[in-house]
Amino acid sequence: METTFLSVARILLVYILIVGLIFLGLVMLARAWAAARQMRTRWRGLTAAVGGLYVLAALVFVVRPGLAAAPAALALAGSLMLGIGLGRVRRLNLREPELALLFILPAVVGIFLFYYYQIAQTLIYSLHTLEYTTAWSSETFIGLRNYISVWNSPNFRAALGYTLYFTGVAVFFEFWIGLGMAMTTFWVGGRLAGVLRSIIIIPWAIPPIISAAIWKWFFNADVGLDSLLVQWGVLEKVPIFLVDPILARHAVIVADIWKMSSMIAILMIGGLAIIPQDIYDAAKVDGARGFYRFRRITLPLLTPTIAVALLFRGMDAIRTFDLIYGLTRGGPGVSTETLSSLAYKFYFSRAQFGLGSAYGVVVFLIVLLLGVFYVSRIRKNLRFKGA
Repeated sequence: METTFLSVARILLVYILIVGLIFLGLVMLARAWAAARQMRTRWRGLTAAVGGLYVLAALVFVVRPGLAAAPAALALAGSLMLGIGLGRVRRLNLREPELALLFILPAVVGIFLFYYYQIAQTLIYSLHTLEYTTAWSSETFIGLRNYISVWNSPNFRAALGYTLYFTGVAVFFEFWIGLGMAMTTFWVGGRLAGVLRSIIIIPWAIPPIISAAIWKWFFNADVGLDSLLVQWGVLEKVPIFLVDPILARHAVIVADIWKMSSMIAILMIGGLAIIPQDIYDAAKVDGARGFYRFRRITLPLLTPTIAVALLFRGMDAIRTFDLIYGLTRGGPGVSTETLSSLAYKFYFSRAQFGLGSAYGVVVFLIVLLLGVFYVSRIRKNLRFKGA
């Protein structure tokens, strides 16, 4: 208990130090910008700029080696710097957009350090043979050899095929089911629509591992619903969903559809809420029926929302890991193996960090390329419609 408390306290001290350094450095840089913009006190502005860069450089040269020696003293220094920076914000006479940018910048820097740095580190790992044996004893630079091994691996081709199949089938059904649920709440209206929205959001709000546990019980041959259907005479024998490779592939997809259709429905409900009711009233006056209004009014006006929903859901489906890990762990065999679960196995189960990082980079590149291609197509369609 004491060790846990000290670890949490240490993390908080580190956080105070980092935030203090970042904020003071950014304030000093903002002072330099304000001085340069007003064309006065250039020497003071240059001094503030150098000081700001110096403080930010302390993150690299002071934080890492110094925390092990005196984390409390450094955190105290960081908190003092944070206080000094907050006190000097009032003297900058910044406009509101500049002040907002100043307060946002620490978060941007934090995102850069904790996300983009990890991406760069994974890319570097993927170019090495990095296996945890005794003390990273086999760390050697091998270039693109890990990527060649990934490409030549039959497990990679099988995982890539199932990842694309899983994404296509799951997103297709999730979109239409989610759109149907959203349209149902739209047509019902009133208090019942609010109740339906609360029910719709439940599957999406359940953590993926809990969803996997629910569906694992559901597909259990001994105590699940399937055994009850056999006892009631609906089925002749219990289908072993998570043992048969073909059934397991589709069982995972069904579980994902149940969970993520709610996400599409919530996005569609938001898109339907911003469509003006006057358009529907005018269409009713002109004699337009329900399906015609849906095809000619609702779908065209929902196009931006649909594009965003499909983009987010498609990119998320390619990276799906937790639901599959909780249900089948990639089995039976490799029938439900996706690229993300394969990367996890190499990285954590086999401790082949270089090869696992290569799989992670491949997943990142696939998501990035599909996202860029999809966004470019959306822009072309919108420009064509605007013309």
